[in-house]
Amino acid sequence: MTNQPDAVPPVKHFGAWLAAIVLVTVALVTTTHRVFSQTADEGWHLITGYEVLKRWDFKADLHHPPLARVFFALPFLDSPAPVGEKASDRGNELLLRNDRYTQNLGRARLGNLPFLALGIIVVALWGRHLFSPAAGLIAGLLYAALPPILALGGLATTDMAIAATLPLALYALTLFLEQPSWKRALLLGLAIAAGGLSKYSFLLYFPAGAFALCLARLRIPSWRILGSLTVAFLLVWGAYGFTFGTIADADARGPDAAEKIFSNKNLAFLPVPAPLYAMGAMEVKLHDLDGHRAFLFGKLSVKGWWYYFPLALFYKTPIPLLILGLTGFILTIIRRRGIEVLLIALAILGVAMTGHINIGVRHVLPFYAPFVIAAAFAVVELRRIRWLSIALIAWLLIGTYKEHPDYLPWFNAFAGDHPERILTDSNVDWGQDVLRLVRYARREEIPHLTISLNPDNAFFHRIGLPPFTLLEAWKPLHGWVAVSEFQLAQGRGHSPELQAWVDEWFTEGKPFIRIGKSIRLYHFPEAGTAR
Repeated sequence: MTNQPDAVPPVKHFGAWLAAIVLVTVALVTTTHRVFSQTADEGWHLITGYEVLKRWDFKADLHHPPLARVFFALPFLDSPAPVGEKASDRGNELLLRNDRYTQNLGRARLGNLPFLALGIIVVALWGRHLFSPAAGLIAGLLYAALPPILALGGLATTDMAIAATLPLALYALTLFLEQPSWKRALLLGLAIAAGGLSKYSFLLYFPAGAFALCLARLRIPSWRILGSLTVAFLLVWGAYGFTFGTIADADARGPDAAEKIFSNKNLAFLPVPAPLYAMGAMEVKLHDLDGHRAFLFGKLSVKGWWYYFPLALFYKTPIPLLILGLTGFILTIIRRRGIEVLLIALAILGVAMTGHINIGVRHVLPFYAPFVIAAAFAVVELRRIRWLSIALIAWLLIGTYKEHPDYLPWFNAFAGDHPERILTDSNVDWGQDVLRLVRYARREEIPHLTISLNPDNAFFHRIGLPPFTLLEAWKPLHGWVAVSEFQLAQGRGHSPELQAWVDEWFTEGKPFIRIGKSIRLYHFPEAGTAR
């Protein structure tokens, strides 16, 4: 047998290596749980999951299906029902139970670790299936080293769930297209149900990705896919208790929502399975139609920008991975192998670009699964310049892990010294550094604060902040003032007048103490002068 230097070397103990990647990543993310305070959405997710488990009540917040939320709430099953008119207040009460805020927050965040592990495993298996065991392991490693994955895998939010279940469903569809057996049809149905119960954006991303996959394979799914869809439908319906009725009866807002979305409020009076699931999807669509205040390059927009997500991915993805991923996409065309990863990534990005809720790279997180598989393909294909691939992977790993635990506000070098001027919201400041401010204020014995922080639904007075006053624009400031990058960006983009006031008090030249990555702490003279 002649030597074949270009052959891909076999990978021994694939499962053991993959398990090591998963365990190390999960352990690393777990160390972040008690560093950060709650982000804006975690209280909502927790209380909704709790009330689903305790009372089968989904109405605390319909914007998300219950799968991930139930995982977050499992450690709280023995907790008495919290009291509060607002769902966010009840969620905060769960987090503050027995005055063990950081411990409770960590317990809730444990529920996201199964989805983090699932995402790594699925990406590795999908990459192995498309290319080779070596490509699969490299894809899993690259995925596990992505700052957005590490950040969102460590929070009690639903973004990691869809980032794991969408590639799971597309991988299951790949297997089904190759061998349309009833067993694979069942597995596909389970995967689709998991995705549909993770986040409503799955209902858009999966059909687009499935179409791209079928186009790449030039195959039409077997009729057995009807079995997959039936299984998925029954599981989603079962998650909502096999309820059957009108959306109007399930939620009084249903007719108005139907009128705004479909121009026909009578649709809300038609009996449907799982009407609360349908109402949740309609709420998300209403949110998209109304838009959401978004920030990009110093500008505010309610409707967002069509190019928001390409730019967010550009700045929030490590440069070495950008190089490897784009190279991999090119190679799938040249080599005529694995072209589906390129088409699926484009399909996901294309769907995201039609939306008007431009508040974070997290909303296009599933893009990274096909992207890292393409990057891994580049590594194994370009064996003659293996030294370059090794250098790029080392750059990725070192660049990511040296920022531990601050994965959420991470940007690549293209963003420069002030990434908060490019993107804000959950890309930079989701409220995660308030606990760091609490610890600093205690250590320095700060008696009083004026604050403008994110999120505005947290119980700041009960997690240890000293007495505080909310910052009011146009008024002179004095003493200790804590302001988050999110609030500064919103203020600067609101109006020229407010921008002038913000710049007068918070110009870059003024000294401040950086708390974490997202809060500035100023000390102004008691006379209350800006200068």
